[in-house]
Amino acid sequence: MRNIDGGFLATPDQASLDRRERDVRKGKLALMLTVAGGFVALIAGYNVLMEFSPVSLAVTLIALAAAVGGGVLTKHLMRNVRFRVHKPNAGLIGAAKLTGLLVAFFAIAALLGSIEAPGALRVVLIAVGCGTIAYVRSLHDQQWVLFELDAVGVRIERTVVPWRDVTRLTTDPVGPGMTRLGAIPVNAAPLYVAVQDSELDPRLLAEAVGRFAPQGIFLTGAQNPVN
Repeated sequence: MRNIDGGFLATPDQASLDRRERDVRKGKLALMLTVAGGFVALIAGYNVLMEFSPVSLAVTLIALAAAVGGGVLTKHLMRNVRFRVHKPNAGLIGAAKLTGLLVAFFAIAALLGSIEAPGALRVVLIAVGCGTIAYVRSLHDQQWVLFELDAVGVRIERTVVPWRDVTRLTTDPVGPGMTRLGAIPVNAAPLYVAVQDSELDPRLLAEAVGRFAPQGIFLTGAQNPVN
């Protein structure tokens, strides 16, 4: 086991890695479209703010459409790569963070334009803005994902367990509107996390276990195993 902040993780079997690589490859094109669209939208939007022109506005709108479309497609394709359960309102909080970053970006851009800052400084602003967005997105995933399954293993909050160290997965109701998900490692204490039922789709969970878990590892409830 390891914590996602660092530490040792036993190497997963090669078949799992190959499977994950094939699935990830399918989503790369959509992800590239999202990143490229977002980058172009930032640059074009900056130009619209500094020196408006119909061409810059059109490019901004097209790039935004490409970024949004790519993001939706990426999210759809990533369902074949991983299964996640988030904290409540994770999507709303993530959108608020992104909106705040964009507002800050364009506010700083307007300030640089008003003082006629050199072009190199504007390029630095764009690069820093893109890097900050990527970092905040990664940090958001670490903080707001409660449970995750993929071809490599199981993640319970900030702890990752490779499949070869997992004996079974568990799901049990623990109160009104709450379900406890868990992983039982080999020769280690069980790991559990409580999630809200509104964030958990039992059908998708069962499908993810069937897709990612090695043969012999089952999802068990309070009464009967779920295949």
